[in-house]
Amino acid sequence: MKSCLHCGISITGEGLRYVELQRQGTSVWCSSRVKVYLSKKAICTESVADVDFLYTALKKLRRKIGRFGRIRAAFGIPMRDSYACFLDFPGDMIFDDVKKSLRWRLEEHFPLSGEEAYYDAAEVGFPYSGDLYDKGPLKKYLVVASSKSFVDNIMKATTKAGFFPTALEPVSVALFRSAFVQFKDKDDASAVSKDEWQLCFFPGGTISLIALGYRGNEIFFRPVMVGRQMAFEDLVQNAAKEINFTVDYLSGCYPHFEINKLFLVSSAKRDLTLLDALRSALRFEVSLLDPWGTFSYHERPKGSGWEASLGLALRDIV
Repeated sequence: MKSCLHCGISITGEGLRYVELQRQGTSVWCSSRVKVYLSKKAICTESVADVDFLYTALKKLRRKIGRFGRIRAAFGIPMRDSYACFLDFPGDMIFDDVKKSLRWRLEEHFPLSGEEAYYDAAEVGFPYSGDLYDKGPLKKYLVVASSKSFVDNIMKATTKAGFFPTALEPVSVALFRSAFVQFKDKDDASAVSKDEWQLCFFPGGTISLIALGYRGNEIFFRPVMVGRQMAFEDLVQNAAKEINFTVDYLSGCYPHFEINKLFLVSSAKRDLTLLDALRSALRFEVSLLDPWGTFSYHERPKGSGWEASLGLALRDIV
């Protein structure tokens, strides 16, 4: 049986991360991982500062990967260069009409107009009203957008460097996918059940992400100015503050919101110390969720920053 190749490349302050997955039948394994450092001239505080410096890093990444021909890969856009929100639409509105209406509604939610942005939407499962399984008369959509000029520059840089971008999506979406695609075993205490809320904290270098999922669907994202580059005590204190604020906000918005556990999503060993600290600082249970946990030891990367690229590689698998 022929194996299929799926590749993901994340662009973050922690560098370029390339993950190559192979799938044969129901088996998936990691066949290659490559990383390239990004200077502050290329990216600063999770935003591309200079596309020319990014292009130089992409060429270096292409050489380190070492395969012939253009490399097909899904790319993750840094958090501050992409936008995401969740909007309600009438339940009987067809998807084409949803997309058309976004052209006029986009500016209400993002600092971009429909003419200035590339945007897309996807329906997500959401527990409307008191019944967690009843969407009622509404449908909720995840809407993502980025400026046309930024996307055009990224496409030009990636193709010139020898890549064929199969997709561009916010890093936040890829992070969520990496966390929940493989964790469905209710008998595993560390696993995510699709029948409950999932509150997650994804630690980053300068910006981290708080995300809420319901039954495996992302329904809320909140980037926060908290990261590993802070002093450890400040990281713990500020992370706990932002997480508690988010829980209080969500409880006010959704009366039926129930959360009794936080998932710290990381494959980095150094975050075990953060795990213990958050357990002491928060009023609910904190569990570690390792997106690379199902891969064999020799396939697992060392260090931090590999979750988004894994989620991008999984994009066409799940």
